[in-house]
Amino acid sequence: MPPVRVVIANPVEGFPTLPLAASYRRLHSLTTVHATAEVRESVPRLRAQLAIVDLEIVPFAELAELCREFPSTAFVCVHRLADDAMWMKSLAAGAVDCCLSSDLTRILENAHRYVAIKEQSSAA
Repeated sequence: MPPVRVVIANPVEGFPTLPLAASYRRLHSLTTVHATAEVRESVPRLRAQLAIVDLEIVPFAELAELCREFPSTAFVCVHRLADDAMWMKSLAAGAVDCCLSSDLTRILENAHRYVAIKEQSSAA
């Protein structure tokens, strides 16, 4: 499998990008942005296969637009208080999962799984 390009949309500098980079062996590049407009610009520019977006800066309506606009990118949502309702809304918008922003292990597991799924469906 080829390396993965990742965009992280987070409102603050506190997201653990270094552990993410160290833990995700297939990581090719990692870009952090702080607004929805930057996600919309960075995903196609980097040809990102994965976007980890914080729901505090990317509302569900924008998430749905991003998922439609970039169908080959796996969007994993995060939020500091993620719950079942957010998970359902995220999936309905087109994201592949919604996790607690502090749950780096789950984010990485889902990123790996869903990027592989997106790559397989794009190749078909």
